[in-house]
Amino acid sequence: MQRILRCCVVVFLMASPVTVLAHGSADLLVESTASGGGQLKVEYDFDTVGRLGFSASLGPVSLYTGIIPAFDMLAADEPADGAFVLATGTQLTLTITAIDAGKTAMKIGTTSLAAVGDSVSLGTVPFPHTHPEYQLQLTLPEGEYGEGTISFMLTSSGPVTYAPSDVYTLKVSNGPLPLPDYDTTAYDSKNVKCLSKASKEGAKFASKTHDLLSACLDKVQVYEAKAALTTPPSNLAAVQAAAEKACADAAGTGSDSGTLLGKIAAAQAAALKNIQKACGSAGSGLATDDDVHQHLGLVSCRAQEMVAAAYGLGRTQLAAFTARASQGGQTLDTYFPCLFLTGSD
Repeated sequence: MQRILRCCVVVFLMASPVTVLAHGSADLLVESTASGGGQLKVEYDFDTVGRLGFSASLGPVSLYTGIIPAFDMLAADEPADGAFVLATGTQLTLTITAIDAGKTAMKIGTTSLAAVGDSVSLGTVPFPHTHPEYQLQLTLPEGEYGEGTISFMLTSSGPVTYAPSDVYTLKVSNGPLPLPDYDTTAYDSKNVKCLSKASKEGAKFASKTHDLLSACLDKVQVYEAKAALTTPPSNLAAVQAAAEKACADAAGTGSDSGTLLGKIAAAQAAALKNIQKACGSAGSGLATDDDVHQHLGLVSCRAQEMVAAAYGLGRTQLAAFTARASQGGQTLDTYFPCLFLTGSD
């Protein structure tokens, strides 16, 4: 929790030259679009990803929580920006409109919001600065990467009629690295070196993941294009075998390290080792092993999404291959959860 609170302060200070002038803070500011009426509005950069820290293990579930951003009220009217303070006595209600069921949740006071339609009173204007507890529940061991979303809208009752707000979506994840807690007595070369190495190694790992997946799917594309011919070529079996070797090599006799999954795992292990060498030893460094592992999970996810954008049937194509028993024996698509299908599939 101390790390989360420190992050809040750093975000505010770093953002203050811009966000303080445009309403103000890292908080979810509740306001209206017109004086004495209009529509309820929440001012916040919803592209921001809320970083959640590990909280507890509940059987096979790892729970990550955080309390940022908080809800607060606009302090004074800002007509030039179409932002106005709500009337005193306005009662606000928050309702969940979409959520990753069983994965994400929000708790305000004693009320847990975990399903579409769940609602809670946010308070009566002027309501106090309110920190929800955001939750990310992953059926994965501690340190594995995950992300999710929570969508909500605000409605009101009271002395003034306000139209319901738009639907807003908050992003939560355990993937981003913690913000640096800089040394205030001397130039903090350690934190600078740590973040620089994390960036460079992340880029290398993303590139390696992208290239390996693309090489696999290139072979699949060749096979499918030739198999679609009215008269398939005589070497079709060899083309199919080449795709199998590039993607899974489940029947191969070589080391697991030579397979697609083995090569990606080796690239991730090398990135983790190099980042931790710059950031410090596990448990006492600037970023823990779990922090770095989760971060590389995020990097891998984004690389998979880039591949999916070019190979719209990639996920379906990988489902035709099975990993070696020593690597889990599952269809290959299950190892790449961020390799989405296009809308036409």
